[in-house]
Order: sequence, then C-alpha cells, then structure tokens
Amino acid sequence: MDFLKKYFAGQLTPQEEAQVQAWLVEHSEDPQVQDALLAIMSDMETEDMTVSSPAYVKVSRRLGLDRKSRFERTVRTIGRWAMGIAACVMLPLLGAFVYDRLSVPEQADWLELKVPYGQTDELVLADGTHLHLNAGTRVTYPSAFLGSERRVFIEGEVFAEVARNPEQPFIIASGDVDVKVLGTTFNFKAYDNTECVELILLEGAVQVDIDVSTRTKQIQLHPGEMVQYDRKSGEIEMKDFRPHLYKGFHDDGSIHFFNLRLSDIASDLERLFGVKVVLLDEALAETRYFAWFSNNETLDQILDGINVDGRMKFRKKDNVIYISKK
Repeated sequence: MDFLKKYFAGQLTPQEEAQVQAWLVEHSEDPQVQDALLAIMSDMETEDMTVSSPAYVKVSRRLGLDRKSRFERTVRTIGRWAMGIAACVMLPLLGAFVYDRLSVPEQADWLELKVPYGQTDELVLADGTHLHLNAGTRVTYPSAFLGSERRVFIEGEVFAEVARNPEQPFIIASGDVDVKVLGTTFNFKAYDNTECVELILLEGAVQVDIDVSTRTKQIQLHPGEMVQYDRKSGEIEMKDFRPHLYKGFHDDGSIHFFNLRLSDIASDLERLFGVKVVLLDEALAETRYFAWFSNNETLDQILDGINVDGRMKFRKKDNVIYISKK
C-alpha cells in the first residue's frame, strides 16, 4: 500500500493522483473501503507522518470526519486493535481495487495545471469549457472526456463557462463538495487551507452535493443565488445577489469577501499578493467581514478597507504582515 501513502503524501504523478481520486469518488461510500482508509490514515498518524497534505485532508473530508476528532471517535468505537485487524484484512482488498484501477489502460491522459501565487490563468478543456483560474488554484483534468460524465478536480477558485451537454454532465470534485452542471456560468471557490466553500451562480442551474457528517446534502441553485458551506461548523447558507452587477477576479481583478472569517481572508491575501499573513489574535481570526474591491486596490488599501471597525493593527516586516488586535 506504499502508493496510497504516497498519494496522501502528495508523491504521485498528476495522472496517478487523478486516477486514485476518481477511484475514491466511485468507492468512498463503501463501508469496507472506508474502514481500510481509516486504518491507513491511523497508521500514518501513529508513524508521525504528515497528515496535513491536500490529499489527506481531501479524503478526510470525503469521509465526513475532521482530522482532530475522526480517530478519537473511531478508537472509542472499535479500538485500535480492531483497526489493526481491519488493516490486515482490508488493505490487500483495497490494494487490489486500486491496483486494478491503475492497471486499466487509460484512453485519456490526466493533466494538471497549477497557478502560482499572485497570478491568474485560463484553461480551455477538450469539450470547449472555459475555466478562469485564480491565484493558487490547482486543476486536474483529462485530455478528453470519454465516459458518461466530464469530471475535473479543482482546489482553488475558478470562474467556469461550461459547454452544454445534457448527455454528459460536467462535475467539479473538490474534497467533500461536488458541483454537477449541464451547461452554465458560475464562480466556485474551495481552497484546501480555508474553511469556506462558495459557489455563485450567474447562468443556468447547478446541483451542489456536500458531504456533511454521515449524509450528503443536495442543493439546487438558480441564477442569482449563491451558497456558502462552512467546513468548520458544517453550516450551509444560501444568499441572493444580482447577477448583472457581479464582477469577479476574471473581469477586472475584483476581490470579494462575503461574511468570511479573517483567517480565510488572510489565506486569500497570501495567494493574491504573494505575502505571508500572521494573525496574532485567535478571536480576531474568527471575526467575519464583508468587503468588495473592484479598482485594483493595493494590499494596503484592502487591509484598510477590511479594518472598517478599527479593531486591527498591522505590522510589516520583510514579506510578512502581522495582524493583531488594538
């Protein structure tokens, strides 16, 4: 099972990683597969291996369990000895499943595009779908869509103009969230190191599937609606907006923060401006803010705009910004 540990550690090639992700999507509801994955991930914690990789977090979220509490609940339920038995019994089975998946000749190559911090990029997929990619975004996609669906894996923010094809739905997979569309225009944001997942729908219709605890929540969106899912609290909130007034990063570099924690805003600013932001107050990090910037504001102007309540104090040293409470 070394290759699965390599997957969790981010050591596979983009094509191998995409194939494992696709397999996990297909089998993540299988209780036997879940037991085996939990056993592997428990071993990784026991061996003091890193458990903060994007792949590790992604599987954790798809299983509907956070890193801190998952193993506490699992150990209380079946004990580590039982997990050891599960590993002995299930790992060969899981290995055979994935090995079989990876051994099947692929008819399409899997490709990957990463956008550096401080930059944006664009990508046109084989079906004509146009993706605008914001800073720090990673997209894994096939060179051709040959199956019954058009699935891509995204970590980050994308403004998508999806080519319509009712016979082959377009699916964005991002950890514990799937977005299913036939042909539409929307903005989707789901970075691995932030708690808020956000989808803003401008045209068409989409279905958002969110794995919450032990169930999947399905949400239908129509133009002028947006949904925010808070991975930390599990809360899902719907909002209305005016599509004709919406401008995103793909238009003129617009930046919006809709009721985001300062901790998430700090992560956004790091990606957009290539700086390090350190929050020195835990309560301040949990404070939520609304802000919209559409005039290519500088980092200083954005910080001043967020600090409308005057609660923050900024200190800069080299390429690091320290934010504390006044």
